[in-house]
Amino acid sequence: MFRVIQSFTDAHTRQVYKEGDNYPRRGQVSKERVEELSSDQNKLGKPLIEPFNVVTEEEEQETPQQVDREYPRHAGGAFFELSNGKKVKGKEEAMKAESELDGSDD
Repeated sequence: MFRVIQSFTDAHTRQVYKEGDNYPRRGQVSKERVEELSSDQNKLGKPLIEPFNVVTEEEEQETPQQVDREYPRHAGGAFFELSNGKKVKGKEEAMKAESELDGSDD
């Protein structure tokens, strides 16, 4: 699975992908297409997608103790999710808010 890091319109499918979207939305893409979109060898001249790990439900159930979620977690665009589920705009603000949450657990 890949995550869009620069908004673009896919020349092959004409689908619009915005930063933070999953690529592809459905189906499979060729290794060559992935290499093109993840490098500067495309019409925009810069990487548009990057790989990211997806933990399936089955994997999460197998090792629930090993799934250590770090917060704040990027939620797309300029937003970050805190450990209490709240979304905050801006990484610095999210880090500050999360540290305040951590301090209130004492």
